[in-house]
Amino acid sequence: MDFTLNRYRKLLEAFQKKGYSFQRFDQFLENPKEKVVILRHDVDLHPSNALQTAQLENRMGITGSYYFRPVPQSFSEKIIVQIAELGHEIGYHYENLTTCKGDMECAIKDFENNLARFRELVQVKTICMHGSPLSRWDPRKLWERYNYRDYNLIGEPYFDVDFSQVFYLTDTGRRWDGEKVSVRDKPLRLPEADTSPKNRGGEPADLQTSPVRLGEELRARSTRDIIRAVERGIL
Repeated sequence: MDFTLNRYRKLLEAFQKKGYSFQRFDQFLENPKEKVVILRHDVDLHPSNALQTAQLENRMGITGSYYFRPVPQSFSEKIIVQIAELGHEIGYHYENLTTCKGDMECAIKDFENNLARFRELVQVKTICMHGSPLSRWDPRKLWERYNYRDYNLIGEPYFDVDFSQVFYLTDTGRRWDGEKVSVRDKPLRLPEADTSPKNRGGEPADLQTSPVRLGEELRARSTRDIIRAVERGIL
């Protein structure tokens, strides 16, 4: 019975009762709060489900960030606009190196075209890679040659979050303890002085993963485990 809207609502209520605020990813980058939750929703499939989640958050006075793929099973213009009108952030869930089979020039053109499609509908300020676990190509490698900031984008979660200060939880694979089997959905270990490849004129950062945990107190197998951790103040 986990991963239902009802269980998700209880998780959000637990955060609210403990005094957490919620920010969209773009808001966090521009003006981060101290005790804050960033809700990142990657809409790989079933945009109608994403709309239900967005509506629930809206009823609770919460905003999050929704990243859509530009493929038929994700890209619903009507739903993208509806979610944006609820106050949520819309971002581009990119996978261009996979689409273009590793061809960098093809990938950046594909990225530009898809970003333009999104921006015909809504404002887009951030992007987030689609893990494509069955693909041999890591989408983030595109930024070893190019710079997403050249496209009036302010951030990408895997490059622009200091994971020594932000605790990252992912439910990839419909599980909270799947970091060992997740191919790419892990925080990156980046050089201290650089939080994005090439964005400060330095060398591209190595894409090394470093799972982040708050000690051994939090071993979340279910959403209930996270709720208990919130209630106990472990976070």
